[in-house]
Amino acid sequence: MKRILLLYLLLTTVLGLQAQELTVKSMEVAPMDLSASTQPRNDLNGNPCALVKVQLATAGASFEGNVIGDVAYSQGEYWVYMSAGSYMLNIKHSSFVPLFVSFRDYDIKRVEGKTTYVLTLLMPQMSTGPVDDGLRYIAMSVEPASAMVYIDEQPQPLQNGKLNLLLPMGSHSYRVEATGYEMKTGSFTLGDEKLSLPVRLASTMATLKVTCPTTGAKIYVNDQLRGTGSWSGQLAAGAYRVEARYDGHRPQRQTITLAKRANEKVTIPALQPIVGNLNVNYQPQDAEVWIDGKKLGTSPDIFRNIIIGTHEVELRKEGYASEKKQVTISEGQTVSLTGSLQMSSTLTGPAVETFTVNGVSFKMIRVEGGTFQMGCNDYDAISNEKPVHQVTLSSFSIGETEVTQALWYAVMGLRPTSDGDKWLSIFGLGDAYPAYYISWNDCQTFIRKLNQITGKTFRLPTEAEWEYAARGGKKSRGYKYSGSNRINDVAIYGDNSNNKGKNNPDYGTHRVKSKQANELGIYDMSGNVDEWCFDGWDGNSGYSSTNQVNPQGNNNYSVRVARGGSWTYSDVGCRVYYRDRSPSGKRYMFMGFRLALTLERNN
Repeated sequence: MKRILLLYLLLTTVLGLQAQELTVKSMEVAPMDLSASTQPRNDLNGNPCALVKVQLATAGASFEGNVIGDVAYSQGEYWVYMSAGSYMLNIKHSSFVPLFVSFRDYDIKRVEGKTTYVLTLLMPQMSTGPVDDGLRYIAMSVEPASAMVYIDEQPQPLQNGKLNLLLPMGSHSYRVEATGYEMKTGSFTLGDEKLSLPVRLASTMATLKVTCPTTGAKIYVNDQLRGTGSWSGQLAAGAYRVEARYDGHRPQRQTITLAKRANEKVTIPALQPIVGNLNVNYQPQDAEVWIDGKKLGTSPDIFRNIIIGTHEVELRKEGYASEKKQVTISEGQTVSLTGSLQMSSTLTGPAVETFTVNGVSFKMIRVEGGTFQMGCNDYDAISNEKPVHQVTLSSFSIGETEVTQALWYAVMGLRPTSDGDKWLSIFGLGDAYPAYYISWNDCQTFIRKLNQITGKTFRLPTEAEWEYAARGGKKSRGYKYSGSNRINDVAIYGDNSNNKGKNNPDYGTHRVKSKQANELGIYDMSGNVDEWCFDGWDGNSGYSSTNQVNPQGNNNYSVRVARGGSWTYSDVGCRVYYRDRSPSGKRYMFMGFRLALTLERNN
């Protein structure tokens, strides 16, 4: 009986061992594993195969089901190449029951060519105790994160500078390399525990600083634009072509070789302008000659050393209609302009009228009426600046400057706010500074008192009058800002004031007339303080497209138009067509105003 029982136990044990089963832990796509692309294999039709990496910690397995070529086994992993479109794999091993794996059970309808998949299998635990598969993790952290890592000469992809890789216990080699860094090699030994291995490459990058004294020159390194005027940055060791370019000038180029960790400076000589001449012989004599918004002199004369390219030339003289011409200057050539200006009708009364209130004088500039295109349709235009539409205005006068603190005191006898503390030196304090912390309602109180003193009918400009004057009226040269296309010539704005910080002396408003005037001799219509207009705000949907004559705006809104931008605004807010608004009772440290005056008989 005992022999029968022992035989039964032996048979049960043998059958149990023969009935061991493999199980699937996971089946998933490995998007960061490029092995199927870097080590490809094609099927019998020449189409690229999928690569299924079967992780099984025992040798001797075989595979069936659209398997292409031999199956390689190394370090607990089989590489099984399969035809694209396959969705099942049969795995056989002498120690285990055959295992049929349907990829569809793991949300993979079919395998795709040049794609790597990982099928992880688990072996059963033996009754004699836990089985050690002999694999351990190496956890590497690498700087820089863009480096390439090789383990036992096999490339291993990093994820955010990290690598977690399962390897057999024992010794392994590694190599880490990246452009601009010293390569690092070494070895490590995996024992009973996982190993953490930080690797930080030493930089070999060189530092290069390039400057050119020519204002506006663009700096190129190997034909790639790097900066304007100067550039500093890091480059890998090697040879580079450094160049400075500027329209209308001859470029300058140098070649420099940077050693590892070098710190080099390159100063490119000033670029030489390429020039021609302009011969102007216009009547009447002494007519002013302007080119690109700058006065050259008077006619007749030959103006030499003008940079090549297309320029706008304007001829002006008081009492005559101005003329604008486009000229193209070529190297070493002289372009001639001849002609006569036509006499124009003139307005009655002075072009500039001075008023004095309690010892404080201010000037009003006469603006000759005309027709202009209001608004903007450019690519950078804001929706409420559209559409461009025709506006015709009668002549009027407008303040040469924004209302100053001196004039406010002369009329009102006190500061604009009830607590009297809002004009601070940090924002600009003094007679020549613009009055700010002024609401639209405050403007109306000021104007009523001013009119009582002077007997005139001062008012706020309409929005259309404001834009017409800011553009330069009939003398407009089409500038983006009031008086120039270069904002720093005409405006106190964010970059040269607010953005410098409260501890910088340029912070806040500046004295009026600190920048150049526009075509009409009017100052600060771009920047310094934002300026109230008479009109109520109804511009959320943009302008009307119909032609208008002396539009007065809508007086039924509690929100009022403001124009011009201020010392806190970016360059966008200082364009002549930029539209702003605020509730009529609000006061801000960047909000002021400018006077307008209707002429009794002026056209």
